Amino acid sequence: MKVILVDDEKAGLENLHYYLSKYEDIEILGMYKDPQEALQDVFDQKPDAVFLDIMMPEMDGLQAAAEILKSEEDIKIIFVTAFDEHAIKAFELNAIDYILKPFSQQRIEVAVNRINKLLNEKDTSKYKKKQQAIQFEAMKKEIVKIPVWKDERIFLCDPFDISYLSSEDGNVKICTCNGQAYKSKDTLTYFESRLDTKRFFRCHKSFIINTEKIKEIIPWFNNTYLLNMEGLKDQVPVSRNYIKSFKSLFDL
Repeated sequence: MKVILVDDEKAGLENLHYYLSKYEDIEILGMYKDPQEALQDVFDQKPDAVFLDIMMPEMDGLQAAAEILKSEEDIKIIFVTAFDEHAIKAFELNAIDYILKPFSQQRIEVAVNRINKLLNEKDTSKYKKKQQAIQFEAMKKEIVKIPVWKDERIFLCDPFDISYLSSEDGNVKICTCNGQAYKSKDTLTYFESRLDTKRFFRCHKSFIINTEKIKEIIPWFNNTYLLNMEGLKDQVPVSRNYIKSFKSLFDL
């Protein structure tokens, strides 16, 4: 079994490594304090399982797990947490297992056995439901940083830096105010539901804009508008289906 460990605390990583290294059939591919680096390694090496700390800055374990499962649905997720037993009850259905800190060899063994059982099972329907639950829970959380792709690398993008998002070739193109362009495997509808509605506005079926980054509003044909956005040469259209809401937004 090949595994990757992710915990922003060094002690947590070392303890996990200590207990898991006792199993001859477990190969630890990597240990990471930074979930961004961990995601890249997960996609490159495709481990059987990932042990993820829940509480991490910028991207927590739920968000990291959801990102993993979008592309690598066969990877098994084990959450690691310092939450007490009562808090764990709220998450029990959303992963293969939860391991409470401080760890014990007995508890680690239970988790390892569960992974092995799933790896050998032909019926994956129950695990598929757990995957969906992880992704559902992640969508409830406020986006702090967005995992995005460029040149086969993963970056964490701050929503504040986004100028606009557009639908392009089956992906979402994310353009920032400094002229950078990234891609995401999520949909515009996903971002519309997750981003701060006080700042982000769906102005077209193919565009979401950061209203704070509008430099100029240019009247266009059929009573629509073109938008010049901060830091970018591209103009973003406001379609007729969204014009009434757009005018209301800016009291035009």
